[in-house]
Amino acid sequence: MNFNDTCVVDEHEALHNRTIRFRIPENFSTLIFLQQGVLRWGEDQAETEGPALCFWPQQQRPVLTQCAGARVRIVGLSDGLVLEAIGARAESVHLRMLLEQPFIALLADHESFEQIQCLFEWYGDECADTERQSPMTLSAYLRLVFISALRICSPEPADVSAEQSNLLRQFRHLVELHYREHWQVGNYAEKLGVDRDRLHRICKRETGRSPAELVHERLTAEAKVRLEKTGFPLKKIAADLGF
Repeated sequence: MNFNDTCVVDEHEALHNRTIRFRIPENFSTLIFLQQGVLRWGEDQAETEGPALCFWPQQQRPVLTQCAGARVRIVGLSDGLVLEAIGARAESVHLRMLLEQPFIALLADHESFEQIQCLFEWYGDECADTERQSPMTLSAYLRLVFISALRICSPEPADVSAEQSNLLRQFRHLVELHYREHWQVGNYAEKLGVDRDRLHRICKRETGRSPAELVHERLTAEAKVRLEKTGFPLKKIAADLGF
């Protein structure tokens, strides 16, 4: 089932171990609902037993093996659709941090499994209905899936790591609030009550990127959304966002 920003592929229950041959664009992120059985992934063939949600950002999709008896639903997601699902609310910072890296969210209880199964069915139905398919509806379903994964994957760290992670979340929340105002890194550090060097060290340690790079990434993401959704010329969008 094809849509401009997404596609849904159901893999039949495997009779034997087999490598999944992807039928989604290379530049799409990959979201997998492992309904039952075992999925192996990566060079070391790590195993995940379902039910589970598995996610890989674009360009990070590993080799996946669907083991005998496993049943999966694969959803390909464009960068624009992922950004719309993340949104610009208080929880958006946490969703953005979750989706920057691969994750595995085990659906340990029956209620979680039922909720995710229902959301994936609605998502697939929306993609299949060419008469009324709606990007807003798709992003709403997707946001609920991501929030469910966030609640599973975000136990609070401890001690010094908790303080650093909390500072990083505060910084990225401030970025969401002020990136359109072209705040400099010094403005963010002052608001957080830390010096620029400490903010730089924490961002590099936790994300591999500097504070300036994280702000620039957020601006770039906003530019992509405006370019796709508004039809404004690239020069105007770049000027509005301060590129």
